[in-house]
Amino acid sequence: MASFRGTIRSEVLKMKTKLTVIIPDTLQSTDCYPVVYLLHGLSGNADDWSDGSQIWLLAKAYNLIFVIPEVQRSFYTDMEFGPAYFTYISQELPALCKKLFPISPKRRIHTLWDFLWAATAL
Repeated sequence: MASFRGTIRSEVLKMKTKLTVIIPDTLQSTDCYPVVYLLHGLSGNADDWSDGSQIWLLAKAYNLIFVIPEVQRSFYTDMEFGPAYFTYISQELPALCKKLFPISPKRRIHTLWDFLWAATAL
């Protein structure tokens, strides 16, 4: 299983921020995979899902790329007196990830019920 854990510079946030990306080991050089953006809880960080769950198994079983950004205690919003986290996770981060990782250009809105059950059962 391949993964990226590092710090990236966000122009939207105007600071460096952590990012974890998990890529299934079934990846071929020409493959593109659907992506799931996982957000941590109020007191969490970008390592929560990868360290505290079996997300690695889900990436392999469903051939999904998981992107787990660091959003601190932002409530995923563009703050009036703080960073623009909603803009970061809805615009800048997906654009950056499409450049760096083999993410499918297809936008999928459907729900994978068995995946959601597995994710909530962790």
